[in-house]
Amino acid sequence: MDHNLTTFYKGEIIFLEGQSSSCAYIIDSGLVGVYREDSLGNRSLVRKLGEKDMFGEMGLIDKYPRSATTIALQDTRCMTIERSRFNYLTKFNPHFVTSLIKSLTEKLRSTVTKLNKIGPANKATLRDKTSLTKLFHKKGE
Repeated sequence: MDHNLTTFYKGEIIFLEGQSSSCAYIIDSGLVGVYREDSLGNRSLVRKLGEKDMFGEMGLIDKYPRSATTIALQDTRCMTIERSRFNYLTKFNPHFVTSLIKSLTEKLRSTVTKLNKIGPANKATLRDKTSLTKLFHKKGE
């Protein structure tokens, strides 16, 4: 029996928006719904995740509370990645880091596509440079 695998049954809440983050999950089998709640507590489905998808990683990266609620849409088996294991993998496993970046990029692109359907982006924010550019330039250049 693998102690890193957890089964969630159809309709079971995996975690709630606002909870602290202590682990991430990779779906081994099944289907998970990611939901956001409005100010009245009404849930809206944001995305469905399936086999090999990772979720819950954002809180391990930035240490903020969960940004969404996740619910098993069918019986689902997930590999649980605790914070210490996540930190080890990001430090010593380039393949994991590449997969993580691809996963986050896909989520970002999906979000941008949905936002573009709502309305145009604020052009001023697009011109702002991120602090990432500082990582690639030496002082005095």
